[in-house]
Amino acid sequence: MKNLLLPLLLFVSYTASAQQTCLCSQNFDFAYQKIKDNYAGWSDKVRPDNQAAFDQLSTEIKEKAKSITNERECFFHLKKWLDFFQDGHVFITPITPYTIDDSPEVVAIRASKVPALSFNEISFTQYLKENENKLENVEGIWESDDKAYRVGILKDKKDSKKYTGFLLGDRDATWKTGKVKFEMNQVSPLRFITTYYYADFSTETSFTREVKNFLIMENLYKFTKLFPIPKEEVSDEDIKQRIIDFRIEQLDNETALFVLPPFTLVNGPEYIKEMIKDSKPILDNSPNLIIDLRNNPGGDDAAYESLFPYINTSSIVRKGGVFRSTFENIVSVRHELEAIQSYPAYKERLSPKLQQVLRLMEGNGGRFVNGPDKEFALVSVAPNPKKVAFLVNKNTASTAEQFILEARQSKKTMVFGENTKGLADYIEVRDWGMPCYGWRVAFALAKSARLPQNPIDNKGIAPDIKISEKEADWVEFVRNYLKK
Repeated sequence: MKNLLLPLLLFVSYTASAQQTCLCSQNFDFAYQKIKDNYAGWSDKVRPDNQAAFDQLSTEIKEKAKSITNERECFFHLKKWLDFFQDGHVFITPITPYTIDDSPEVVAIRASKVPALSFNEISFTQYLKENENKLENVEGIWESDDKAYRVGILKDKKDSKKYTGFLLGDRDATWKTGKVKFEMNQVSPLRFITTYYYADFSTETSFTREVKNFLIMENLYKFTKLFPIPKEEVSDEDIKQRIIDFRIEQLDNETALFVLPPFTLVNGPEYIKEMIKDSKPILDNSPNLIIDLRNNPGGDDAAYESLFPYINTSSIVRKGGVFRSTFENIVSVRHELEAIQSYPAYKERLSPKLQQVLRLMEGNGGRFVNGPDKEFALVSVAPNPKKVAFLVNKNTASTAEQFILEARQSKKTMVFGENTKGLADYIEVRDWGMPCYGWRVAFALAKSARLPQNPIDNKGIAPDIKISEKEADWVEFVRNYLKK
């Protein structure tokens, strides 16, 4: 289930600069034709019971698009039409992402509700010196890994579990020295739940870990302590196992944690193989393995194959997709096959499958054809791990969901967390360059062999063990569960 893996596989784009006049309707007409003629989910999405509503929507979108010349307005207008398909694998990619920003008035209201402390860096440094013997380790001056923020962290005088992070320098007219940047509530030793304020004063909640002189706000920032001088600094082994985002960490004598990178990572299969090689003693000697797939958007299904020897209790079979054979889809697959010949790693991995799919499509124009299955044979059951837990959340999507479904063929595995995103029914995503603005329209050439019996789109994969949102430390929850 590749998700636009290779930039080299993209078709020729027509950009706005190639035309004197660009109308939004040109992009709509192009997207309509490409999706109608080639999208594997078309007949599932546009049915007799909703045909009239779809036609009315299409007419309204097309008519209004004729008068739209602003790129941003066009993007959100066409998105209304794409949303009909309720498939995250049908989308338009602009050159620069568009966002919907709140008005200055709304931002100002939010800003007014965020307090400020009276400290600056000089006065806070003096406070720290005067109270050094009373400070918790997390209190002090910290700097973000990108040097963008220098903050003070101060324990609340009334609530011993609460800590406030505030700016030690001016950023702009609203972000002044002393303005609170985040608030941390301690949930266990060295563990916090953090409310972080973005530039527009919107918030995000993050699980935060304190590791010696590092503070790791997951999916946000890493901070290094500057003052008071840390009593203990992280080692190279700490950085490798506990600090970096993607890591294999020994949690205890029985449990290892494997935080996987997104499968969209360039050279992802090789990167994960190297991670496994470097930490093989940990994996080989840990009865329990937690594979963290939270916030993994999917990508290349080859990325996780090197983990199968630790998961298998029998052969694992990856069912081939059901491809829609159309003239343009054949062109797409043929172009991809030609393009990867100059890239040995992709050639070796993808050519056999693409050649077989291409032969089937060329011999069955206008039909759906079954792509080849792939079997991962069991050589032997690894003595460790004995239990494999997958940790997922609502942002676990696409190929990461496929990984879960394939891993469930093993008797070792359990899934913990919450329902996944539900974005794996329509697969093999490719894109085409659109006439205007340098945009690209993407859609799935195939659908899962699970359909129509076992869809997961827009509902996700339910975990075997649900973890409540009130649970602060999901990894710790799973670690304790596996010890039962």
